[in-house]
Amino acid sequence: MAPLTRRALLAGAAGLTAALAGCSGSGGSGGSTRTAPRDGDTDGPASGSTADPATLLVRVDADRPPIWLAESDSDDRPTEAQFERWRDSIVVDGDARADRISVADAVDGDRVASFLAATDFDAETVFVDLGEVRACFELALCRIGWSATEISTDYARRSRPYTEHCEVDEWVIEARFVRIPDALDADDVHSYSSSIGTGVCDPQPDHAAVGDDQSTATAAGTGTPTSGSGGEQ
Repeated sequence: MAPLTRRALLAGAAGLTAALAGCSGSGGSGGSTRTAPRDGDTDGPASGSTADPATLLVRVDADRPPIWLAESDSDDRPTEAQFERWRDSIVVDGDARADRISVADAVDGDRVASFLAATDFDAETVFVDLGEVRACFELALCRIGWSATEISTDYARRSRPYTEHCEVDEWVIEARFVRIPDALDADDVHSYSSSIGTGVCDPQPDHAAVGDDQSTATAAGTGTPTSGSGGEQ
């Protein structure tokens, strides 16, 4: 079956929009912060962070990204050879870009389309964070921070329930759609960073935005910073 784009899925996804509009799988402490842009442009995106954004998690056993941004001249999915222990990011800042989101057959495209359709792109942005994780573990989003040019995430890695079968030497892909409560311009965002700790999310309130000099809320335990490409997770 050919991969489906958001536009092709929207017709059958309308009934799920209300149910997914406020879904959250972050597992972090609540609360968010937002500060005005340093350049004084009150109409532009601010800096901020939140530990409880609306999210949609896609977890699949695949050898390459199950979600990607289709190019104008091709809907082809990235090949397996292009990725090994990788991380990837997509910023969706409007309907035109959302229509280019393509999903593999193994992904519930209706849920993805509904999450995007429920986003108010005049005031919100969707950040898609993709990466590999060992099959016996899962990541919990502790915090996301942003500015006009940067997005950062903090995760906690935890063991999957013992009732769920997994192989210790296998990897799966987690693709997390995160709704940022600010309108960013995808062309302006050029820096991404991520840290992965072990255990549980730090219960302290998140208080620092990307670019601030304050410390940020992270996962408790030993963190593994990543930027652009993922190390062992």
